[in-house]
Amino acid sequence: VTASVLEAATQVLGIALRSKNLKETYVKVLRKASASIAAGATLMSKRMAMGEGGENLEILEELREENQKLRALQDEMKKEMEELKE
Repeated sequence: VTASVLEAATQVLGIALRSKNLKETYVKVLRKASASIAAGATLMSKRMAMGEGGENLEILEELREENQKLRALQDEMKKEMEELKE
């Protein structure tokens, strides 16, 4: 479930950054929402794993890695957006 939420957040971010019809205000709101969703999903998965006695630590580690990839993708998209503005 967490992975699908993180993927959806990434898609929202991608659409926000690629769309040329959105005002910058909306793009900014969508970027913040995407980051918040990703962070919230990661925190919830961490709490669930710890609540079960730590049995799901492998899954948690996988989610952390995926979250890092999403953050890197987000940074890359921000750079692309800045390049398009210039």
